[in-house]
Amino acid sequence: MRSLLLSSLLTLTSALSLEDLYVSEAPSSPRPYILPHYENSHAVTIDSQLYRFTVTGPSSDYAFTLMSTNAPSSGSLGVLPHIHRTHYENFFSFKGRFQLWAQHGDGEQEARLLTQGDFGSVPRNTTHTFQILDPDTEMVGIIVPGGFEDLFYALGTNYTSGTDTPYVPGSGNSSSSSATGPDSSTISNLQQYDVYAQLDFTPRRDLVNGSAPSDSGWHTESNTLGEPTKPYFIANNYGPKYLNSQYGAYQIVQPLVTATQAQDTNYTLSTIILSRQQTSITAPTWNATSGPVAFEVLEGSVQVQIGGYPTARLEMGDVAFVPAGVAYRYWNEAAYAKVLYVSSGNEGVDGKLITGGKTWADPVWPKY
Repeated sequence: MRSLLLSSLLTLTSALSLEDLYVSEAPSSPRPYILPHYENSHAVTIDSQLYRFTVTGPSSDYAFTLMSTNAPSSGSLGVLPHIHRTHYENFFSFKGRFQLWAQHGDGEQEARLLTQGDFGSVPRNTTHTFQILDPDTEMVGIIVPGGFEDLFYALGTNYTSGTDTPYVPGSGNSSSSSATGPDSSTISNLQQYDVYAQLDFTPRRDLVNGSAPSDSGWHTESNTLGEPTKPYFIANNYGPKYLNSQYGAYQIVQPLVTATQAQDTNYTLSTIILSRQQTSITAPTWNATSGPVAFEVLEGSVQVQIGGYPTARLEMGDVAFVPAGVAYRYWNEAAYAKVLYVSSGNEGVDGKLITGGKTWADPVWPKY
């Protein structure tokens, strides 16, 4: 019986192919998968904005949603101001520029101009909105819990492309004076999707060097992770950093959301910079014990091996998803790579690398 079971497991493992790992849209239930950059991924358009959903509520067992927004520059807000009472939303600049506003309760309204690699945290009950500023901008959204994509499915128009163009060319309207997305009457009736309009919110325009208030040290000095329930911003490579060299490569973890900020939303979010893996040392195997995880490649390329599937190579913008309880490995075979990493629960790889590492001042590893 034991030999029969072993034979069955070996047959199942050998039957898993690399082709099976790749999908064109997030699955309807949790399973390992890789979604290449700009695949249709159940995409929808809302005016000039194109939304793709690389991890959804169903694909992550409602742990988190990972999505991208591609759009041309606009002279208007990307969405009218609103809050979420259930969802914790995060904005990461993959490329281009966009402006993000956030205000919690009676606190001061803050605004930042985000460029590539910058991050903004928008906890629940925080009024926020954004505006796309560059002709080719891509925002990555990380939203906890999962399922927030239902809002876009309800509002958007299904989109397909034979060329995987980032967004529909010629769709921009930089001279528009009204907000892109749902109008005031529509957004005021979206409470079923955890969207509560804040139409009396006036976004401030007094930014100095990309920041308001102007004394925030944006792109000039170190940024710190914010207090729970309050919005905060981390400029690219200006946040806290930790160097780990335990596993045959240097890894520099830059936490964006830790258990302290997430509180009962129960997730972590970081970027991880990777040096080349030493050929004499095999990259470690991790297990998604506290919940599913996802990687999105920001720079370079990364090798991943998930469960019994063969090793895959992720290029810039590709997303890999690992369900809860599944073993996985990742490493870099080139000179440099950087990924965005999200983990459900507070026992993700980012936290383990921080615990086994040391505080570090630079976004590069040592000379020797």
